[in-house]
Amino acid sequence: MALTVGQILTLPAMQNGSLLAGRKGLDRVVETATVLDAPDAVRWLRGQELALTSTYPLLQLRHRLDRFVHELVEHGASGLGLKLNRYMKRVPQKMIDSADALDFPIIVVPEDVAWVEIITPVMSKFFEAKAGKVAQPELLGGRFSQTMLADSALQDLLGDLNALLANPVMVISPMDGLALSAPTNPEPDMQDALALLEEEGWASETIDAKNALTRRTGRRTSIVFTPYEQANGMTGTLVVVERNRRLSDKELDHLSYAKVLISLKIRQIRADQSVIFERQNEFVLSLIDRSTGSQTRAALAARYSAMGKRLHARYIGVVVAFHDIGTDRFRALSNALRVHFSKHSETITGVIRNDRVVILVPEDDERLCQPDVFKEQIDTRLLKIGAQEVVWSAGVSQVTAVEHFYRAYEQAEQALEHGRNTSKAGAVHLYDETGFYRLFSKSAMQPDVHRFVHEWLGMLIDHDETHRIDLIETFRVFLDCNGNYRETARLLNIHHNTVRYRISQINEMTGEKALQPKMRLHYHLALKLLPLVS
Repeated sequence: MALTVGQILTLPAMQNGSLLAGRKGLDRVVETATVLDAPDAVRWLRGQELALTSTYPLLQLRHRLDRFVHELVEHGASGLGLKLNRYMKRVPQKMIDSADALDFPIIVVPEDVAWVEIITPVMSKFFEAKAGKVAQPELLGGRFSQTMLADSALQDLLGDLNALLANPVMVISPMDGLALSAPTNPEPDMQDALALLEEEGWASETIDAKNALTRRTGRRTSIVFTPYEQANGMTGTLVVVERNRRLSDKELDHLSYAKVLISLKIRQIRADQSVIFERQNEFVLSLIDRSTGSQTRAALAARYSAMGKRLHARYIGVVVAFHDIGTDRFRALSNALRVHFSKHSETITGVIRNDRVVILVPEDDERLCQPDVFKEQIDTRLLKIGAQEVVWSAGVSQVTAVEHFYRAYEQAEQALEHGRNTSKAGAVHLYDETGFYRLFSKSAMQPDVHRFVHEWLGMLIDHDETHRIDLIETFRVFLDCNGNYRETARLLNIHHNTVRYRISQINEMTGEKALQPKMRLHYHLALKLLPLVS
């Protein structure tokens, strides 16, 4: 049986802990433990969890912590574990009264106790209780006992399942940002299988209603898939690509059993991940806050380094924002990026205001600092979790000392906002490229900017709107290419004679001023300023 909150208080790590409120709720069952890394992380609790926090995320909620307790109960939390003294010295009486009224336990975790000292026994007990109920030694070749499951990696479990079924297997967990497969290098038919999973309308049959096993055929392949978890409108799915043969009844039993084990394993991954994300988020939030004292920042840096992470002297700041998505989808997408970049070199990630992902890229990571490479990495990651349709943008700062990272964050935000206002979405925008626009975007200059642009480009703007021909873009690229017709044609993907015809139109409409060397600067400046007017 899983632990109760009362039993957690008896763990060796809690020897110096205490119960603060909710004594009547000590019999609440705890299946897992999650570290809250943001003020609104309570939204993603899945029930019967012990929520843990250093209280740093709660500073923004200090005036409504009683309501916070209600939200924890509404989302099925079993209890709340707090570390006091570091950020919050004491808990408001209103919060205690609210917890007592709801029989919701609040426990104080000793400051020197690592979260894993609580999470590990909670997860071990849950593994023991859950795996014991479904234990079938003859399945999966007896490969996974309760102990082996707790100590193994998810990729190992997929590898064994792949060998046993003699077919490729995949786990897609959009809520956790996970997309794993065995073999690890997906082949084209596995990409077809992913598309087949996501698209409706293909021939499907339920082959085991009790265990929710479905076969779907199309795109030159067939798959057997089964959901292992649903949360916030997203589904975690285990997929087998029937590349070599159709699964037998016995193999379908293996698959149903593997689904349970994978669900348990992902709970463990989620708990471990929450510890890392919480520390990174604390650190990132402190770095971008100008008011954070040097001592607090140094203490957080020490905690981060204690995780075995190297802290660099200088970073580039990147801020990523997704367009037109809900809060739940943002959480899943931000997790996907954070999981990905946590494996990449020595980056640090955080979530800001629940709508931005902040990434600290070490100065010496020359490859990731390239905008094209960064864009490719994000696009590839979104494709792997079936979110390729999501539109995103990013702003990139200059290189900045870590103790002044708030400047990098502000630069990245400015680059992001400028890019979203003046360019198409789905691009990476550099702060270094905004200097010109920052000079002219001040509100006091807007009337003059509008007047200047329309004086030099008004006729071309009116022509494009009337005739649906993009003379403006042709002219801009032509000037950027120093009047090279063939290079302009290549960049616009049109014939060079089309470019010559359009430029002759522009020259005629401007009274032959457009090609005069003395006038080019004025037109070039007007074209650069046009996004501010648009």
